[in-house]
Formats: sequence, structure tokens, C-alpha cells
Amino acid sequence: MFTMFKRVRVGRLFFGSFAVFIAVLLLISSWISYSLTSRELAANTANYQQDLLNELNKRLVTQLNSIEQMSLAAFRNIDTIGFDPMDTDLFERNRRRKDLSDLLANITYSTTMIQSIHLYTEQPFMTDTQGPVRIYDLRQVKDEAWYPDIQNNDFAWIEERTIQANRGSIPVIGFARKLYNNSGIYYGLLLLNVKSSEIQDLIRGETKGRSRLLFDASGRKIAAIGNPNLQESELEKIKLIKEKSGSLHLTAKQQSESLLVWSKSPSNWTLVEVTPWKSIINGSIRLALILLTVGLSAIFIASFVTFFISRQFTNPIKLLVAYMGKLPDRGLVSDLPMDYTNEFGNLFNGYRKQMERIDELLQSLKDQHKRQRDAEIQALQAMINPHFLYNTLDQLNWLAIDSGQEKISKILSLMGKMFRIGLSNGETLIPLADEMTHMDCYLQIQQIRWGERLTFTISMDETAKDLYIPRLTLQPFIENAIIHGFHGRKTGEIRVSVQLIHSDIEFLIWDNGVGLHPDWHQPKARKTGGYGLRNVRERIAAYFGHPYGVHITSAEGQGTEVKILLPQIHHKDEVEERYHVENTHY
Repeated sequence: MFTMFKRVRVGRLFFGSFAVFIAVLLLISSWISYSLTSRELAANTANYQQDLLNELNKRLVTQLNSIEQMSLAAFRNIDTIGFDPMDTDLFERNRRRKDLSDLLANITYSTTMIQSIHLYTEQPFMTDTQGPVRIYDLRQVKDEAWYPDIQNNDFAWIEERTIQANRGSIPVIGFARKLYNNSGIYYGLLLLNVKSSEIQDLIRGETKGRSRLLFDASGRKIAAIGNPNLQESELEKIKLIKEKSGSLHLTAKQQSESLLVWSKSPSNWTLVEVTPWKSIINGSIRLALILLTVGLSAIFIASFVTFFISRQFTNPIKLLVAYMGKLPDRGLVSDLPMDYTNEFGNLFNGYRKQMERIDELLQSLKDQHKRQRDAEIQALQAMINPHFLYNTLDQLNWLAIDSGQEKISKILSLMGKMFRIGLSNGETLIPLADEMTHMDCYLQIQQIRWGERLTFTISMDETAKDLYIPRLTLQPFIENAIIHGFHGRKTGEIRVSVQLIHSDIEFLIWDNGVGLHPDWHQPKARKTGGYGLRNVRERIAAYFGHPYGVHITSAEGQGTEVKILLPQIHHKDEVEERYHVENTHY
């Protein structure tokens, strides 16, 4: 974003920034106006719908309770009639069957809400096919789709479904009640089919075009009018509602937003009204559009004023840029305006002083270029020195062989290996196998000097030889053990071990020398050695940081143990990628 202030011309940037600021301010104002008005409209709509739903809920509960009371009365009267299909008295059995049919038929005739009654019993009997009462075998009730709703309850409302009647398919809402005798034995089920249109009229009230839903106490949808168009996740939210009344702004991912208002009855029946959010905020949108139109007109007028003001700022800058493009002719500087006393005047004066210094800088660059060429020549000469050293050691080795000095020849050969590995063509990281060879060469040279008085053992995990470590990491500790640890002693022993631990590599160097002084790591006033150990510690800290490094355990007269912990580096490039360090020449 900020690169725009570096690349776009100042005139366009100034004019554009002002226009964008006004536009953003206008959009924010419109959005705030829209948000506040839409929120207020939604609150007023919710309050109005809340009062309406509370009134409808009272009427609805009264009708639903009457249906439940009819079912309860029928249950008691059926038990009183005591119809027994196994009665041996044919006359008595037919009389009681007629009484039962008349009882159920009278319930349907007593109110327009009940469309029909279904009775499920163990010994069904034939009824009038044109009548409102149907008798079914109790075993059939388990095949009904609504049976799970009543299976574990004594009574329950059944959501809307379609049944067949003389006039065709009719949508109904059912109320089912299990029948028990005086001994508590379940012997039948009574189902009252209530016309869905009657329930919908109760839900609709005197308002038209509304989308409402009715849920029972267990959260099941019993009836609906309009087109609520709610998803399963939103229906689940309704089931979790505990407040008696309230409202909720629903934001669906795949469908439009909506305002949900609900009212609960004392028996926890929930009446819900769903209103599309667009129908609520239409007034807010119109107000926002009016503000946006007025604002755009203001932006159009302000653009002309901004354009005129921006040119007063950009013309001096364009003039200065034009003169800067005519370098290195210093004679044109005198043509710059002299009547500016503000920031532009400071720019012009600064440019004049800059031109006066250019000559000095050009001369300085010439001197710097000469010094750089001298440094490059010296660097090329320094690259020749290692080759001269290799060749000299090789010539000395042949002289020693011709003179029969086998020990000197071996020492020179080992020194040649050490120099080649130590220099490593300027590489900072070398294979562990080369580092171990460098250390072994040094030990062999010292063993030629000490003879059998110096013993050493080296153990290494073979899988570690191809790993990379900083060069000259181990040899300084070996050198310190021999020069300082074995000083004044006739014999000495050194043990070196290399082992892999998870993703790290650990080096242990032990000697039975005199040990280190407590202040060995402190800088000395004179050049008395110790630089190699500190150098290794500092390099490891610079490369890898915590927890890697050198840990030394030593006591005077009891020897020294050095533990070096490094990460496993399989490729040299891993150092820069994993530890963000640069190669350094030591």
C-alpha cells in the first residue's frame, strides 16, 4: 500500500487521496445511518410482532387444550363403555360397539376442528366407511410414520401429515393418547385428526402474508404458514430457545437474512414468526441511497476545488524535478525561483547546496575506486600464499625422505593434510570425516613427539561421518589438553567419542591432565593463549545459539571433560536456511 506514495505522481496522489477520503467518509456515514435505522426498524418490528404472537398464542393454547381435554374425556368414556370384543353376549357386544362408535362420532361433530378419529385396538371391528371414525388393529400402529413420537409417551402431538378421506387427501395434525385399563395395562391408542387449516387459521390470526411456525414442547414443528424457508441448523437454534419471548437476527449462509420473533405458552408451545430482513430494512436502504446521492454530488463539486489546490502544490515540485533531470549542468541552478519562503524554498536551496557538493563527491569516488583496485590486487596475492605453503611443505617432505628422516617426513605429511583441511578452500562448514582426520593428524604428530607416553582412543558412529560441522571445532580442545593439560607430566591419555542423539550430535573429549583454572575463560592481559577455546564457543553461539554450545567440566589435578552439542547438518545450505547465519572466515 505505501509503495503507492513512492511511485504515483504527487498531483494524482494528492487529488486521489482527497477524493478517496471524501468517498470513504461518505460510505461510512451511509453505512452508519443504514445500520442505526435498520436496527431501530428491526426493534420496532420485533416489538409489534411480539405483542401479536402473544395474543395469538393465548388463543392457540385455548384451542389446543380443548383438543387435549376432548381426548382425555374420550379416554375416560371409552373405559366406562367397557367394550369387549370377546364378549359372548352378542347383543351386549353390539350395543357397546355402537355406543363406542357414537361416542367418537359425537366428538367429531361437536367441533369443526376435528376431521376424524382413529382408534387402534387389539380386536378391531368394521365401521361406517362414510363416517368420521376408523377402527384399526393395534399392531398396525407401529408401522405408522408418527409412531416414534408417541412410543415413549402417554400422549403427544403429531406433526402435519396427509390422510385419505371421502373428498380426497386432507392435511391434518394429530393428537395421540395411549389407552390403559384400570389395571394399568395398555390396550389401545386414540388418535384425533385436527384439520391443518383450522390450526393454520389460528396461527395466521387477522394478518396476511406472514410466515409462522408452531413447535410443541419438545421442539418438533407441528404446523407452518407462509414460507419460513429455514435451514436445519436454524431450526435447531429454535429448539434451544429458553426465553418466553424474544427476537433473533438470523444470518443464513445460503439463504437471505431474516428476523425471528417467538412467543412461548405456559405449556412451552412456541409460536415463531419469520420476517425477511429485506422487507424490514427497505426504508433504511432508501435513506442510505439518498445520503449516497447527496454525497456523490458533494464529491463532484469538491473535485474541482481539490484539483485547483493540488496544482499549487505540485507545480514547484515538477519544476524542481525538471531541473534535476538536467544534471550535471550546474549553470542552470541560478534559474530556480528565489521568491519561495516556505518548504518549497527550502527544497530549492537544498538542491543548490547539493549541486555544490557533487564535485566533491565525484572526486571522493575516484579516490575510493583507486583504493578498491589496490585491495583487489592484495586479495589476489593472498590467494597465492596457501599454494606456496603446500608446495613448500611438499619440498621439505621430499628432503626429509632423501635424508632418511622418517619422523620428520611423516610430520610434514600430516601437517600438509591439516593445512588442506584447515583452509578447506575458505569453506566454513566441512564434513565430520574431514574434521576427524584433521584431529587425528594432530594427535599422530603429538604421538611422534610423546611416543608411548601419549595414548588416545577415538570412537565415532559411522552414520555421522557425512554430517557437516564448523571447521576447526575439535582440534583446539585436543591442543589445549596436550599443551596445558599435560604440561609437566610424563604421560597423558585422551578419549574422543562421537554419538548421535535424536536430531543432534554430541562430542565428548576427555583427558586426565591437570585441569583448567577457574578463570580460564576470562580475557588475559597478555597474549597467553586460550583464544582457540573461546573462538569455538563464540562460533557455535553465532551459528546455532541455545541450546547448542560447549560445556566444560574440570577440576585442578583431576582432568577435563569437554561436551560439545551441535545440530545434525546434512547439507551446508541448511545452516543459512535453519539458523540464519552467514559464512565467516576465521
